[in-house]
Amino acid sequence: MEPDENQLLSEVLTRFSAVGDSLSLGFDEVEQWPSGFLNMLEQAGLLVKDVQAQSLQCTGCEYGCFMPVMFAEDNIRAFIVCDHPEQQDHMGRIAVNLPCLNQWQLNIRQVATVIAKLLGVETKPLYQAKTGSYSLGMLRSPKGRRAAVLSPTPLSLVINQHSVLVSDLLYIEANQLVIDSLKVDDVLGAKSLGKGKAYTANSDKQQDRKLVTQAMYCDWQEQYKKLKKAHSKKSDTWISYQISKMPIGKGKSPGTIRKNMKD
Repeated sequence: MEPDENQLLSEVLTRFSAVGDSLSLGFDEVEQWPSGFLNMLEQAGLLVKDVQAQSLQCTGCEYGCFMPVMFAEDNIRAFIVCDHPEQQDHMGRIAVNLPCLNQWQLNIRQVATVIAKLLGVETKPLYQAKTGSYSLGMLRSPKGRRAAVLSPTPLSLVINQHSVLVSDLLYIEANQLVIDSLKVDDVLGAKSLGKGKAYTANSDKQQDRKLVTQAMYCDWQEQYKKLKKAHSKKSDTWISYQISKMPIGKGKSPGTIRKNMKD
C-alpha cells in the first residue's frame, strides 16, 4: 500500500521545520514515493534539483559503509571503493547507478515563494536577515489589510500576530499543491493578541511599521480608484477629503492621503 501523499507532504514539511533552513532529500527516499508525487512538488516549485550526492551507503556487503563516490575517466560511470579492512581485498569497485546520486532540496526561500503565490500575493517575498523570516506581502481581511510573514522555526505562516504551521496549511488536491484557504481566512479574521502577547518572531519593528503603512496606502489607492470611477469629474483634493473621513483614513490629513492615494 502506497503512503498517502498528504501524509508524506506533512512529514517532509515537519522535518524541514525542525531543520529551519534547508532539507536535502535523496534518491532512495523519493524512489519510495507514489508515482507523480515528486514531479508534482517540482512543478509547484516546492522541491528543486540539488547537486549530486558526493557519498553513498555502499551496498557491496553487510557493513553498509558510507563512502565517497568516484567516477571513471568517461564521467558516465560511477563507483565506490570498499574501505572496510575485512572486505577491501576482494570487493573491488562497487558500481553505482547514476540516478542514485540525484538529490532534491527544500529551502525556506522556495516555501516563501510558493506560499506567496498560493495566497495570490504579487510582490516578491522579502527576506528579513535579523529573524530569518520572509515578509510575503499584504492580504485583505474584513478589517483591512494584514501583513503575512513566513517564520522559519517552527515553519509557520504568521498573520495578525497569529501563526499556523505550514505543515497544516499545504495539502494535495487533484494532483495540485493547494493552501487551506479556510484556515487562512480564520487567521485573517482573528482578533489581534494585543500588547504583551504579540508574536515576536519578526522583531524588526521598523519593517512592521513599513508593512502597516504599505497596507494603509493600498487601502487608499483602492478607494481612490472606486471614487474616481464613480465621480470622474471630482478633483483629487475632493477625493482625498472623502477618504480622510473614512475609517481607512486613519486620521491622516487630506494632503497626506492625496500624496499616497495613487499607485
